[in-house]
Amino acid sequence: MKLKFKSFFCFVLALLLAALALVPAGLSEPPYTKYSRRALDIFNTEITLMGYTRTEADFSQAYEDTLALLRRFDQIFDAYNGYEGLNNLYYVNRHAAEGPVEIPEELFSLISWCKEQWDKGLRGTNIAMGAVLSIWHEYREAGLADPEKAQLPPAEALLAASAHTDFDNVILDAEKQTVFFADPQITLDVGAVAKGWAADAVLPYLKEHMPSFLISLGGNVYAGDPPLDGRANWAVGVEDPRPDENGGGLMYRDIVDIHDLTVVTSGDYWRYYVVDGQRYHHIIDPETLFPSTKMISVTIICESSTLADFLSTTLFVLSLEDGLKLIEGMDGVEALWMLPDGTEQASSGMGQYLRSLKNAGGAQ
Repeated sequence: MKLKFKSFFCFVLALLLAALALVPAGLSEPPYTKYSRRALDIFNTEITLMGYTRTEADFSQAYEDTLALLRRFDQIFDAYNGYEGLNNLYYVNRHAAEGPVEIPEELFSLISWCKEQWDKGLRGTNIAMGAVLSIWHEYREAGLADPEKAQLPPAEALLAASAHTDFDNVILDAEKQTVFFADPQITLDVGAVAKGWAADAVLPYLKEHMPSFLISLGGNVYAGDPPLDGRANWAVGVEDPRPDENGGGLMYRDIVDIHDLTVVTSGDYWRYYVVDGQRYHHIIDPETLFPSTKMISVTIICESSTLADFLSTTLFVLSLEDGLKLIEGMDGVEALWMLPDGTEQASSGMGQYLRSLKNAGGAQ
């Protein structure tokens, strides 16, 4: 019986091989090709998706689906515009002091995560600073619209608003998925972490539909599995915050080589306006209530874009000493600081990613 079964198995295998030999070569799956597209209408920044798919149609579908997800997140986290039938951040800021407001899962998740960091003592990034940030937003927008009349916010207005920035007054109910403001004048602004959270949120979809990809939301980049061109890593540029001052207008100060990691940069050159020849950017120090002058830029590398976004802002308003202490005490997180005097400082493990340090044989 074993011989008969073996003969029968060989006969079936021969038929299958013969059938495969008759299939035209053109019907086999096409090879993977790299595609790339950009959008400019989401999160007030440039969105770039680069990835490998078998057909351009497959890539286009993945790109459109990804943009659809990002547009939804953009609307949910929008503190300045309302949308019909959506209890987004704009709605929350206007109604959460009246009573608990039920909010979308995405918004509840982000606020909860930020509150966890607050409770841990990481308070350099405080999304409850909306009262202060909205004043700066108003003056920045006015200054950009009419540069000759650009003005700074009155210090007394900022100080009065800062009295309403205690995150402990934001009350969350996980069971009912509601948020309530115990302080009627408190407001939230999640701009410091929203892009990072959104980048993390689209990863499951992208990983399912592309064997390798890179997505960029402005200064937030996530690099998936290594590119399918034989390289071990994706190369991501660390933008030079002062290209005209550093030898001829080069776009990148350095390159990081990563895969399955995120690299996020916060800098004073992203969103700013000018008053009397002085640049005033959007990263506000909670101690001074003015744009922080401790750093020019901070770059974070880790697995979570949400965490990287949060930390890049936090380190921007901390001293270098305090920032180094924080990062060296965290597993799987590295940082690069660019200081106002033009020098750089890297955390102890940054040398495994940063080309200039790898070429120099160590970290500085």
